[in-house]
Amino acid sequence: MQPSGTHIPTDTTCSGGMPAGLLPVFSCVCDRAGVCDIGPVCSSSLPGPDCPDTAMYATCESRMWHAPNDNTCIPSRHAGLDPIANCMTGPDTFSPTCALTFTLLSRGTARFHDVFGWYPATGTTPGPDDLHVMLDCNATPGTQVVLDVRADPAYHGGPIGFFLLTPEDHAAHGSCAGGDCCASVDRLRTGVGYAYFSEPTENPDGNGVVHLLTYDSMVWSRKFYFAWEDLFGMADNNFTDLVTSVDGVECAGAGDACDTGMPGACGHGVTRCSGSMLTCASVAMPEAETCNGLDDDCDAMIDEAATCSGTDVCDDGRCVPQCVPSDEFTCVTGFACDAASGLCRETACMGVSCGTGQVCRGGTCTAECQGVTCPYGQICERDQCVDPCAGVTCAAMQVCREGICVPGCDLCDGVVCAGGLTCAAMGSECTDPSCATPCSAGTHCSMGSCVDDCAGAVCPRHQVCVAGQCVVPPMPDGGVLDAGVTIDASGVDASFAFDANELMPPPNTHRSCTCGVARRSPRSMLALGVGLVLAVLSRRRR
Repeated sequence: MQPSGTHIPTDTTCSGGMPAGLLPVFSCVCDRAGVCDIGPVCSSSLPGPDCPDTAMYATCESRMWHAPNDNTCIPSRHAGLDPIANCMTGPDTFSPTCALTFTLLSRGTARFHDVFGWYPATGTTPGPDDLHVMLDCNATPGTQVVLDVRADPAYHGGPIGFFLLTPEDHAAHGSCAGGDCCASVDRLRTGVGYAYFSEPTENPDGNGVVHLLTYDSMVWSRKFYFAWEDLFGMADNNFTDLVTSVDGVECAGAGDACDTGMPGACGHGVTRCSGSMLTCASVAMPEAETCNGLDDDCDAMIDEAATCSGTDVCDDGRCVPQCVPSDEFTCVTGFACDAASGLCRETACMGVSCGTGQVCRGGTCTAECQGVTCPYGQICERDQCVDPCAGVTCAAMQVCREGICVPGCDLCDGVVCAGGLTCAAMGSECTDPSCATPCSAGTHCSMGSCVDDCAGAVCPRHQVCVAGQCVVPPMPDGGVLDAGVTIDASGVDASFAFDANELMPPPNTHRSCTCGVARRSPRSMLALGVGLVLAVLSRRRR
């Protein structure tokens, strides 16, 4: 609604024997060039045998068709994106999640030849040098320009906004300055014309007049429409002076980690745009339980009924061999075989049952992973440090982030490089460019130096960090470690001397098992907080 109380935008009108306004514009936004979904007379309010859906020829954003005895110019029935019901005055800023495609859809009957483009949203009024024109004054409907804003030197991260630039005469509103109706940034620098922004607080007239309506596509993901009014301090409210679309954007804030409130794996979500609002959408659906330490079927129980191959049993998210109660060497020191479960249990924890999210340590139930700091690149699950990407094979141009395969850097919806990291090759993982040569196994690059993966690690009880892994060192006196071991800069605790070739597996495995961590589920942990809007969250379809 305008400050005057006028509802916006105006409804469909008739011009030159054809429907005019935003609805026919959207009805001509289709997946086939030159097609408009404006149909003939139909006796039904829904597509049927006597009212064929012209979308069979194309998928369009909106659809218009005539009822019997309709106005011959203006169809009374429509479906899809509704310019009145679905209009928004926001979002104000956006996130470029892909290479952007700017498309000019209509100039209506506007006298001005306006321009359209993007600017970095910094919270201050953009100046001429901040305005990057994508569709100039000579662009005609159908013109498309593609730009990967993320790779543009003018982009420094963060949200972006969109602008309209006009050639309006400041002294004679409604007229083209100097008789020249072509807007440009150079003319704006000399004081000619006005710039209007998707952030309305930055508009030059400052009287609350709405210059922009936005629409979130109902058909295509990451696509918004921008419908502008271009007169200073006033509007005729049809919002067809310049109508454009931008593919490849989400409203600012999309792609962040969120909690859906659902149990198990279904609780992991990512924010996405729903109109001008952010919602939390789950990135996983319930699946059959597997032995991975997760609540795969989202019923608030972990690994219930999960099976393993052969005689192995599921224990803390891993398939391990059953122990033999009569063999005193079947379990590592300090552990004994529990005949009931066939699993090695800490001797002091025999018969102790702990609640969800707890583990038994020394006969006492404590929070799992309490006090544990895993080596670089690993996470703690059920008191064990694991690499969630171990055994996960991703397709070309994808990388594994915390157990899930996602598009690599500089791809649409791809990994965002932050914290000084750069994209060495499109579709790859982000790297630290500060190290002159690649770091060896068990180390990683940080601020120009190769740092041991064990630096700063505090392994779970009975374990020590060596070569980036938390393992059980053999103790010459047959004892066990009483707590996690803090590792010095060399990666080895100086108070223990042992042969690295004699390292044992973690204490809840068996001496006979030499395997490492079992393959993790590709969605064992979700790569949240990396600025992604996952492709599986496609928008609603017609």
